[in-house]
Amino acid sequence: MSTFLGLIEEIPGISVDRFDEENLGSSVFFLSHCHLDHMNGLSNNMFMNLHVNGKYLYCSPITKVLLENMFTFESSCVKEIDVDTPTVIEYTLNEKNGNKILLTVIAISAGHCPGSVMFLFEKDNVSVLYTGDFRINPMDFSKLKCLHYREHSKLIPKTFTKVYLDTTFLSNDFRTLPTRLESVTKVCDITKYWLNKNPRNVVVLECSALYGSEFLYIELSKMLGMRIHVKTNVYKSYCRIAQLSCYVTNEPCSTRIHACKKKFSSKSLECRDDIKSEYILTIIPSVQKWKNRDTSVVGEWDKNQEQTFNVCYSTHSSLEELKAFVQYFGMKASEIYPCVVTSTEKNKIYNLLESITKKEEQESFKQIYTLKLPKVSKIPFKSEYFSSDDDS
Repeated sequence: MSTFLGLIEEIPGISVDRFDEENLGSSVFFLSHCHLDHMNGLSNNMFMNLHVNGKYLYCSPITKVLLENMFTFESSCVKEIDVDTPTVIEYTLNEKNGNKILLTVIAISAGHCPGSVMFLFEKDNVSVLYTGDFRINPMDFSKLKCLHYREHSKLIPKTFTKVYLDTTFLSNDFRTLPTRLESVTKVCDITKYWLNKNPRNVVVLECSALYGSEFLYIELSKMLGMRIHVKTNVYKSYCRIAQLSCYVTNEPCSTRIHACKKKFSSKSLECRDDIKSEYILTIIPSVQKWKNRDTSVVGEWDKNQEQTFNVCYSTHSSLEELKAFVQYFGMKASEIYPCVVTSTEKNKIYNLLESITKKEEQESFKQIYTLKLPKVSKIPFKSEYFSSDDDS
């Protein structure tokens, strides 16, 4: 759960992922992705105020589609930023001060959920990286072209004034986590087992957030050749997104895999009253169930609920992945700011960040990951909103 208050202190006049309180006085707004803890203050009235005052919210094209399904607003007040494309934004701090400020912004795919991006802000001699929520395999850091500069035949990580870091799982309780592909493969294996057991059987995916499990839907649909039935309001967004539309459906009788139930609802399947509970297997993608446990056990049958299978599935970086990110991109930053800090965990978070930046930790990181310049091929690397690699 994000605790970031929205203001980037190094660059006055902009707010990221918060749209209330002090942020209302900002001149420019940015949204990294459509999860509620990053959307505080967003409302129809907020969008109306943007339109009336000639202000803009910047986000990825997919995030704009999701916003259009959630709110009513003038489309012109939300501007799309294409991934890996520098965008120059001109704004003033207030009406009295007419001095123009030029800010360069680059959105980088974050591997978290549809349309999720990191933001790289560059102004004069200030360079700030805001990760939002992200999960990227350390072996793929060198693919993030916009976070590097080229020196002869080498890619050199850029130097940032400050890094605003997703510290959701910066904890010894979540040292390592299976890749998303490992988790999806486990879900696929269990789904195959259950569906082959009886032609009447169906599988329910009980996902906690409205958005965020799309990688799971896509890969599972590919592996089994079967679309996933999702909630009607979610389908209205998904059907407008090319990367998703062919893997989901709003027709409950056309598939045996469902992600349409509310979390913790009854065992029955609301969209199919002809399916008895004895034919329903519930699969729960979760991380918290694996807190301080052996995450090499990717999935297991629930001990308390019948016909329920739990899978360790994360769209946030583990402690070891965060270590790798900080030691690769953040060692030269003057400050690393944790964006997820609870009052009870504050000291632990800062102590972990301090230990990560120690020289001996960095040397250990270098021994684990060999980071090389990608080979030049005829097809250039393209950042995608949805990564199908086993990297996230």
